[in-house]
Amino acid sequence: MIGSKKSGRKPASAVTVGRQEIWTAIRGFNRDFTLRQLVDATGANRKTTQDYLRCLIPGGIVEQVSDGVFRLILDRGFHAPRLNRLGKPVTQGAGVENMWRSMQKLSQFSWQDVAIHSTTDIVTVSASTAKTYCSMLLKCGYLRVVQKANSHGRPAVYRLIRNNGPLPPMIQRVKQVYDPNTREVYATELPK
Repeated sequence: MIGSKKSGRKPASAVTVGRQEIWTAIRGFNRDFTLRQLVDATGANRKTTQDYLRCLIPGGIVEQVSDGVFRLILDRGFHAPRLNRLGKPVTQGAGVENMWRSMQKLSQFSWQDVAIHSTTDIVTVSASTAKTYCSMLLKCGYLRVVQKANSHGRPAVYRLIRNNGPLPPMIQRVKQVYDPNTREVYATELPK
């Protein structure tokens, strides 16, 4: 249709500056900062930056010290705190983060190991989710098979061979993997 726009979310690889970059900038200020300074430092959209500050304040991570001036009061490390508007933790996407961390820590693993090591009291990683994630990362060259699966039900054992950084590679709807560490997209091989 002429003149119609495609709706829906942009793929992760099309997103420019988000919460992680804003968080990194906040951590980099050795002093109080303003919204304007934060936007200038990151190139992020003003509303995006303002919305994120509105999540960090009730979460007790940032405080507003005066009109328009903010201060980091609780540095939670490299990963941007994932909070909703009430300052409560958001668990969506936490499973992927947990799986990536598990793969980075384990020298060898099966999808079953990944599911077990990634499940916590508040985040559940199902066997099918871990199996799909491992399969996609294998197809995109992040994993190598160390031991093949057998017909008796033993799953394949993998080793992480492309560890580009702390942020987990994300599976996109179009069945490709976006790596936020390198900002690269890796396509899977098409089935023959």
